[in-house]
Amino acid sequence: MKPFSVYILLALIFVNKINAQTPDASKESHHKVILENEYIRLLDGKVSVNDTTLAHTHSSNSVVVFLSKSKFGIQNIGGKPVIADVSPGDVIYRSFGDKPVNHIVWNQSAPILHFLVVDLMKKKLSKDSCAMISLAGMNVQLRKKEARVYRMEITNGQHVNVPNSNCAYLLVALSGNSKVATKGNMKSLSPDGFAFFPPKSEIVISNADSKGSSFILVELK
Repeated sequence: MKPFSVYILLALIFVNKINAQTPDASKESHHKVILENEYIRLLDGKVSVNDTTLAHTHSSNSVVVFLSKSKFGIQNIGGKPVIADVSPGDVIYRSFGDKPVNHIVWNQSAPILHFLVVDLMKKKLSKDSCAMISLAGMNVQLRKKEARVYRMEITNGQHVNVPNSNCAYLLVALSGNSKVATKGNMKSLSPDGFAFFPPKSEIVISNADSKGSSFILVELK
């Protein structure tokens, strides 16, 4: 019999070989890069019912925003599968930058699993404390050193001014129709749409839907 240490060595070689063959998430066909700058790399993920991604690697600390009501599975290579139920606006933080992961994802519910992966790319965080936003209809969902995530609910005819700071912002629309203005520019947002704002932006979000609008706001330090 071979010494136990030999089996460990062979296992490590096998794992390293898998890692070398596993593409970055941005190269996997179910993920599409839709924005990239010094703050974030934004991946749009879509997996149809009964479909499965190829094995792929995530290696940046990330905020994941779910845009669909879905039941899906996720399995790290060599690990056990995990099944989860999510709804639009559910948000999780993953420390992939501290501990990269190779995994597959599959969708068990119709019609599609839809999510955004917000890879947090900035290496040197802003010195601005970016004081917590305290507005009616806004609640904190996550607090991390790189980012803070809010859930926003805006009623019909309401206008929300996002405070000016040295932080950048990513706004993701979950429901309703809205308009976002900054320095004279106006952009319409429908569900699953997004807008990125650099630091020092004067942002006004206006609801244009009789049923109100919902958003996820990611504050990037």
